Amino acid sequence: MKSNIGNTSLLLAIAGFIALEVGIHSGWLEGAYWRILATGFEAGTIGGLADWFAVSALFYEIPIPFVRKHTNIIVKNREKLTEGIVELVTTKWLSPDVLREKLAGLSIADSLLRSMEEKAQVEKWLNFIRLVLVRLSGELNHPKLPVFLQKVLKDRVQQVDIAGPLGRWLQATIREKKHHDLVQMGLDQFSLSIQEPDTRQLVLQKLHAALKQYAEKDWVKKSAVWLGQKTGGIDPEVLTDRILDLALLLLEEVKNDPSHPLREKLDQYLLEFADNLENGEEKTLAYLERLKQSWVLNEQTKAMIQQVLDRLKDGMQAQLQHTDTILMRLIHRQLTRLLDDLRQDQEGRAQLDEWIRATVTQLVNRYHHELGNMVRSSLGKLDDKGIMLQIKHKVGNDLQYIRLNGAVVGGLVGIAIALIRWFLL
Repeated sequence: MKSNIGNTSLLLAIAGFIALEVGIHSGWLEGAYWRILATGFEAGTIGGLADWFAVSALFYEIPIPFVRKHTNIIVKNREKLTEGIVELVTTKWLSPDVLREKLAGLSIADSLLRSMEEKAQVEKWLNFIRLVLVRLSGELNHPKLPVFLQKVLKDRVQQVDIAGPLGRWLQATIREKKHHDLVQMGLDQFSLSIQEPDTRQLVLQKLHAALKQYAEKDWVKKSAVWLGQKTGGIDPEVLTDRILDLALLLLEEVKNDPSHPLREKLDQYLLEFADNLENGEEKTLAYLERLKQSWVLNEQTKAMIQQVLDRLKDGMQAQLQHTDTILMRLIHRQLTRLLDDLRQDQEGRAQLDEWIRATVTQLVNRYHHELGNMVRSSLGKLDDKGIMLQIKHKVGNDLQYIRLNGAVVGGLVGIAIALIRWFLL
């Protein structure tokens, strides 16, 4: 195991040194060569111990007076180490210049097209698009969306000139007699409205108010109204029914006779209104503007928009259940067509690369400081033991070779010194 190399090398150096010294002092080993070898193991022991202390001092506190304050270096200097790592990442490894240089050498569009040649990759993109659309469609019933759309419609309706086109369309419709069905529907609805109890009650109230106003003019009219009511000659109930019957009879005549004077008069009014719209008559335009705004901003329009959004949401949710639906097949075809066009368009690929580079560069310049914050935050979450163990886990095995090198190099240096001493003596 690599983690035992340092300990093994140190133990070998110590064992060799002790064995040789015992052998020499006991007379079992004689000669200068054994002394030179013993000196090498002695120096190897010193080198191994020195490097053991140096490596251990990085991670642990060594309880030796005066020396202990310079041990446990990683924990005691974690803030400096953290800032050093942050500076190294942000100014060297992932600096804006480095990232721009890396991006400049990448053909992002070609890489994207190559990846999209795989069916599985296309399926991933389709699923991604589907999930995005699911999230978006899920917000279609948000209660604030109809209000927002009403405001958008209000602004757009103000900017759109519909007076001229509406006036020309209305003129052509009336001249070609294509409006009779619409008039017929309006008359039918008006007939139904006349027969409603609320309409009768309203007419009766108006008739009472008219009789009262007439009677207040002078004593003769007041007497006539009083006498008529007393004798039954003036009965508001009967008069109301008679008025409504006459109105219904008149409506039937107008409905059944396309050339009825009232219909011709209505057509004349409509043509005049259409002409005012086309020519931009001020009062007509003001009326149309009020009509547009009242239609866009009323509660009925809001409810209608909400209904449309609800149905749109239900339809989209059904189409986004899986990738084998009409909508998703359409998106698949459009995605495939887009990729095919991009493969044939070298200039388009270059523009896409440039756009991606510019976008990424802009994001890097704007949020580059967040890289340092991310590194600083990640390191800050570790306690002293955690950060020490992480560093030790990454470089601990390599540090064992420092201890091995200390023992080996120390031993070789010791042998060299012993040889020099032997030759000189």
